[in-house]
Amino acid sequence: MNKHKNYHMYGLLAIIILILLIIFLSLYIGRGTTGSSTLQKPSASSGTDIIKDTGSDTEVSVYLKEQATIISDMLENMRVKESGSAELDFLISMIPHYEASVDLSKSYLLLGGTNNKLKSLANEIIEEQADEIEDMRELIQEIQKSGITSPEKEKGYLKLYNKMLSSHQHITEETEASNNVEKAYIEGMVIHHQMAVDMADAILKYSSHPEILDIAEDILEMQKEEISQMEEIFNDM
Repeated sequence: MNKHKNYHMYGLLAIIILILLIIFLSLYIGRGTTGSSTLQKPSASSGTDIIKDTGSDTEVSVYLKEQATIISDMLENMRVKESGSAELDFLISMIPHYEASVDLSKSYLLLGGTNNKLKSLANEIIEEQADEIEDMRELIQEIQKSGITSPEKEKGYLKLYNKMLSSHQHITEETEASNNVEKAYIEGMVIHHQMAVDMADAILKYSSHPEILDIAEDILEMQKEEISQMEEIFNDM
């Protein structure tokens, strides 16, 4: 009887030990799995996010700084000294405006350039406006050699021009909150192109020079078309 009782106690003790062992192993394995998962998640996911965000922030910061310098230099160089000719004033101020357009596009391609449509448009702007700058320089020399002046027309043109220039003194404030290079480029270029449209509208009112009229009409057509393209790209982002 005592032996039977002892066997019963031994059996019960073995079951208890087995249950405790199962519980211990379950807790140990569970803790090991949870610990491993917690380590891997932050390291893989948050590490990638930090690199991505830092790179993006850096690129936007550099672009906006370059944009501010380019626009500031452009506005300074666009301050026209009266030449006696509305046509000369128009061409002389349009050159730094086009140069800024080329520089902004080059900066965008260097620091952004992930949207194929926008990249293609930026390259077109660089190529076309670089050629047009040379054409304008040649036309300036021709007009200067002609010696023709038109003080009254110049006065009317400069009134519109200076009003336009004054209204765009804080152009970079429109893009300083942009969270990526492409949006900052588009926002700045739309305002920039609108300046050219305003200048073209103004000179058409005060010039009858055939080549100047052609340039102004081309500006109106091209710059408005490019504004529409950029706005469409922006809305698709």
